[in-house]
Amino acid sequence: MKNRAISIVGECSNVGKTTLIKHLLEIFSKEGLKVGVVKHHHKEFDFDREGKDSFIFSKSGASCVKMVSPNRVITIENLNYEKSLHDVLETMTDYDFVLVEGYKWEDLDRIEVYRTGYSTKIISDKDKLIAIVSDLKHDLDADQFNPDEYDKIANKIKKYFKIN
Repeated sequence: MKNRAISIVGECSNVGKTTLIKHLLEIFSKEGLKVGVVKHHHKEFDFDREGKDSFIFSKSGASCVKMVSPNRVITIENLNYEKSLHDVLETMTDYDFVLVEGYKWEDLDRIEVYRTGYSTKIISDKDKLIAIVSDLKHDLDADQFNPDEYDKIANKIKKYFKIN
């Protein structure tokens, strides 16, 4: 892929992927890095509300609705198919790199989050595994971090992307 992206994956929900990304974003933001995030959702979702203009435009057949304010732009693309991760990442060219939550079946290098009581195994192929974030040690040849070592994990990601 043209875009620089890694995936943050875990075997199941509630292992700490979102928490990890949140803390990493806080670190990267303070350092002045522009980081995009792509989150995969397995079910249909909608954050537009009935009665709002954007909702009316979408329901009336708009293929794309953009809502623009002084500090934010939200794009709603109405599709009859699921857009590929590759296509989504191709639109994210203005970022130093992109963190992808999920998409564990995609061919991206990844950081896997493992949490006792939730995870039963490491799901990533060894050749794609950048690091493991876990509350226990794994017998794998990959850098391993405790879940609260956010600065060390951020440094690993910057090193991966060759950002000083």
